[in-house]
Amino acid sequence: MTEERRLELEIALDATPEQVWDAIATEAGMTAWFAPMDPTPDKNGRTADGRATRWEPGRGFKIEAGTGSYEYLIEARDGSSAVLRFTQTGFTADDWEAEYEATARGWGLYFHTLALYLSTFGGAPAIYIVAEGPESENTAESWRWLMSTIGTSTVGDKVELRVPGLEPVVGVLDYYGPSHVGVQTDDALLRFHGRDLLGMSVALGHHYYGDHDAERLQNAWQSWITDIYR
Repeated sequence: MTEERRLELEIALDATPEQVWDAIATEAGMTAWFAPMDPTPDKNGRTADGRATRWEPGRGFKIEAGTGSYEYLIEARDGSSAVLRFTQTGFTADDWEAEYEATARGWGLYFHTLALYLSTFGGAPAIYIVAEGPESENTAESWRWLMSTIGTSTVGDKVELRVPGLEPVVGVLDYYGPSHVGVQTDDALLRFHGRDLLGMSVALGHHYYGDHDAERLQNAWQSWITDIYR
């Protein structure tokens, strides 16, 4: 029997259970802090990546996906706040330790992003911009180079980036981890990823709130992450 490996996380959120539900259980909500995906099951319980074995609006859901599962549980707290508990199982690859570590690091960034989204942008809709570095940039050194371009590892420091086709991007470092960094601007949460544990290139996934030209942003950020490795 394969050992069940579990990743468990908990985060306090400055939002009501209903607001948390909208953020984790709708495509618009997921796009605003994670990535465009709709976890809603159809009438037979099927979802985009598995089957929902629990679906309780305002309280949580569980989805069985392949050999693993993931579950969100929402607990109301006083003062219109909530606690979100997340569990993921699986991690059955031969190199499961690297997969587990990379997944834990990623969720650390994204649940921080969820909290910041709810407290700062108040459930506003977003567009999601994703870009990947060259395939060869899949090493720890590639990540260190990206970090040198960002210019600081101290949360709260000012960050200013020159992105082709955009006005100077000015914000503050809101998250720093061993392979993930977040920069908050007036209208965006910018997220940068080092994926060498998975043998994948550096990448970015940005959430922009308000009225923006998605194609212009996509082209600009793709050029930026390509050009810094030339």
